[in-house]
Amino acid sequence: MNIHLDEDSRLPQLTSGLAWVAAAVIVLIVTTLSVIRVGRIGGEEVGVLLNKWTGESKIVAQSGQKFYISLTHRLYVLDRTLQTLEMTVTAGRGERPGKDDIKIKTVDGSDVHVDVVVQYRIMPDKADLVLATSGPGELYKQKWARDFVRTQVRNHLGTLTTEDFYDATMRSEQIASAVDDASAILEPYGLKVDSIILPHRPRFYAEYEAAIKKKKLADQQAQQEESKALAAIQKKNTEEVTATNKKNVAVEQYEGDVERLIIQAEADAGKVRLEADAYFERISIGAEAALYQKTKEAEGILATKRAEAEGIEALGQALAGEGGRNMVKLEYAKRLQGVTITGQPYVTESTTSRFAHTAAATTPAATGGKAK
Repeated sequence: MNIHLDEDSRLPQLTSGLAWVAAAVIVLIVTTLSVIRVGRIGGEEVGVLLNKWTGESKIVAQSGQKFYISLTHRLYVLDRTLQTLEMTVTAGRGERPGKDDIKIKTVDGSDVHVDVVVQYRIMPDKADLVLATSGPGELYKQKWARDFVRTQVRNHLGTLTTEDFYDATMRSEQIASAVDDASAILEPYGLKVDSIILPHRPRFYAEYEAAIKKKKLADQQAQQEESKALAAIQKKNTEEVTATNKKNVAVEQYEGDVERLIIQAEADAGKVRLEADAYFERISIGAEAALYQKTKEAEGILATKRAEAEGIEALGQALAGEGGRNMVKLEYAKRLQGVTITGQPYVTESTTSRFAHTAAATTPAATGGKAK
């Protein structure tokens, strides 16, 4: 019975111990859950995780959820997109509710007012500098971007004269220098200036505006006259160039015609020369052929005549002898053919003799008689 009483007395103690353990676990879980935080970093944001005890900071460039212990750390999220700061004369626009344009004092003492639009951004790799120098939130916009940009715009545009403000090129050069200087100054604070724009024409005092307008009108008129003079000069130059081109074309055409005529004349001369050479060659060949023919004919005639002379000489030689006498007799006989000889023979002598023909009696003189 005593034993049962001892066990019953220890049960409340065990239950009490378990209750304390459970309570401790619950407290630990609640404490843990209360100090663990989940931060979210968007795609166009950059995070900075600050250690509360050491003051060290770590840049979290990757977007998504970030777990950290709130007892030792704190997560800050900054916008890294392109920011626009507008400072204009129009009330209700830009960062200030009232008039917020920039007043420029030119080197010649005039006051010029300009509207300015600035585009800048946080440098993601230097987001911890923005937090360290400007603190959390958007204090960097007012503390650094606005003040430094206004100062650089005043400094650079203030190097111009009032008249220079009408030259857009000169204004652009000074604005470009202001962008470079502002970026160099703001970089240690984690900011970068992308552009500075003057969206509207600079504004002057009314009296100066009127004087400037008169001067601008006079300049425009002078420029128009200069343009007319330049146009006249250009027209004259164009006409001179046109006339020169026409002259050159005419000269080239004339030279081309002359060259063509020269070529034609040379071709004709060559043709005539070739024809003359051909004619000369043809005549020479013909004359040589005729000469050769006549030479051969003369040689033939000479040979013929020589042969005839030789024949005549041979005939003469032949006729000089007995053959010649025979030839004469033959010829004489040919002539006596058909001749009738009549007569009455008589003698003076009483003796009768035989008739005979001899060489000595071939002619009438030789015979002493007369033929009838």
